[in-house]
Amino acid sequence: MPRLLRTSFVPIAKDKIGPLALNCITRLTGNPYYKDIAHYTTDMQAALDAYLPAAAIKNPVPEQTAALSQLRDALNQALGNTARYANSLYPDNEAALLSTGLDLTKEPEKRTSLEPPKKYELGDGTEADTLCAKVTRALGAVATEIRYTDAPDQPWHQWLSVTTTRPSVLLRGYKKKTEVFAMFRSVGGDTDDQPFSEVLSRIVQ
Repeated sequence: MPRLLRTSFVPIAKDKIGPLALNCITRLTGNPYYKDIAHYTTDMQAALDAYLPAAAIKNPVPEQTAALSQLRDALNQALGNTARYANSLYPDNEAALLSTGLDLTKEPEKRTSLEPPKKYELGDGTEADTLCAKVTRALGAVATEIRYTDAPDQPWHQWLSVTTTRPSVLLRGYKKKTEVFAMFRSVGGDTDDQPFSEVLSRIVQ
């Protein structure tokens, strides 16, 4: 079975994630395999530009540490989105996948399935026009992926997503009185194809 690019970047060390993202952007710029990749590289560059100054702060205060965690989540997500896009284009072409500068999944792939989180909820956020997704990571998972949208009829892969190791995440970008839907799944095992939880919904206050 062909291997695909890894799509979870949570385990990558703090001092490795920046060079990895920069190398990926460089390798994709002008890459003949990926002529329509600009949207993904632009998002990755923006996430990287925001992350690097925060990561360089020595002896950060708690507020800076919290901000860095959110910026790292955004960079992880930008890398994951790029990897998933490449996988969708070239599921059987390892050369094209490796040209992104990202790594392939481990071999052999055991297709270990993890249970979705059993404890999760969607509540009011601590800031205006936000919701707070709370989740307890499932046994064996290295992180949790949260998919959310205000258009639940769209295919799940078109929903916005964030992957996190933290117990709560603010979901932004929706106006008051918007009904937002969310579902959760575990990240880990030997495959990214894990089952989602049931869908929750809540109206932004």
